[in-house]
This record gives sequence, C-alpha cells and structure tokens, in this order.
Amino acid sequence: MRKRERKDSTHTKFTICTVKCRHTSEFWLRLLLSVFTRKPGTRTRTVAQNEFMKDNFMIKIETWHKPDMGQLENVHRLDAETWKKVEVVYIDIADRSQVDQKDFKEEEDPSKYKSVKTGRGPLRPDWKKELPNTSWPHMCAYKLVTVKFKWFGLQNKVESFIQKQEKRLFTNFHRQLFCWMDKWIELSMDDIRRKEDQTREELEEMRVKDPVKGMTAAED
Repeated sequence: MRKRERKDSTHTKFTICTVKCRHTSEFWLRLLLSVFTRKPGTRTRTVAQNEFMKDNFMIKIETWHKPDMGQLENVHRLDAETWKKVEVVYIDIADRSQVDQKDFKEEEDPSKYKSVKTGRGPLRPDWKKELPNTSWPHMCAYKLVTVKFKWFGLQNKVESFIQKQEKRLFTNFHRQLFCWMDKWIELSMDDIRRKEDQTREELEEMRVKDPVKGMTAAED
C-alpha cells in the first residue's frame, strides 16, 4: 500500500457512483466511488473500490483545505510510523515543468492567465511568496492519497503508476480551476449545488450511453 500527500456549521454530502474504466486491450474495470464532502475548511474523502478485487484494491483520497501556502506538516494527523512512509509532493500550478507536454494548453496556464472579473493573475515565478502579502484569498489543498493494489507481481508497479496519474490529475485540474475563475467566481452555493446535480445526471447518462471519455493514462 502506498501513501502520498500533496499540498496543492458544516454541510455534509455523501455520494456513491459507478465508473467504468477501459484499458487499451478492451479490459473494463468497474469502480465504485464513495464521495464524502463538506464545506471548505473541513475534510473531504473519496474512496474508489473494485467489485472484482474487493478488499485487495482501493484508492482513497483525503483532502484538507487550509488558508495557508502549504507549510503545514502532517495535516491529516497520521501516527509517527505511518508519517515516515509518506512521500510529500508539492504541486505548483504555475510551474510549466510539472505539466506533461500532451496536457499543456495555453489557455489553461496560470502563469499567463489574468482574470477579467477579479484582476487576479498571472502567477509569476515567486507567486507563493508574493500572494500572502496581497489581499487575494488563498487556500492550499492537502491531499493524502492511499493506494492498495494487492496482486502478486504487479503491486508495486501498479500502485506507483496510480500515484503518478493522481498527481497528474491534481495538477491539471487545479490549473484549470484557476484559469476558469471568471466562470465560477460569482456562483452562489445554491448555484454550485444545482450544477453538481446536473453534472451527476449527465455523467450517469454518459456512462450508460456513450463510449469512455476523459483523461487517458500517461505511460513512461
């Protein structure tokens, strides 16, 4: 099992959905996702399991959102022995070198984007040092990713591969989130909840009717 932490009145929401993943050999992997979410400032948790492998497969992503620049240690309060095994990975959304060449999009580059509605951006090379001295709100997402793939001969390779893809997914998503700021900055919580419900319905329809879509895994 591999663990990796990434530093990129409570309303609680619990969601379960089924996802289909396809390998190039047409092998289908059916995942059951359990999503437990709360408002910013509290903890969120997503767990993916496979019906075939049962307890031998799990991807668990736990997130704490903190109003800082990522300087806190062991936010998830792991015991000392477990914390020693955690690899800490820092994601800088403005660092072009952290983005795979095939994932790069000019319009989703925080080092070039400037928000029309807020005036925020672009993020310069020293943005993490400059941001705390501005009036711009900021937050760090501390993500703890736990992967278990118990299969003789494949465990280490598959767990490492999944961890690499999770980092890639987090990097791309948070770059997009910054560059799409003008699309969401004025949304209320009611607006967001409506969009969540609409998206869930659309994804369920796509899962049943459409071919597999989304990010493909990058291989070395």
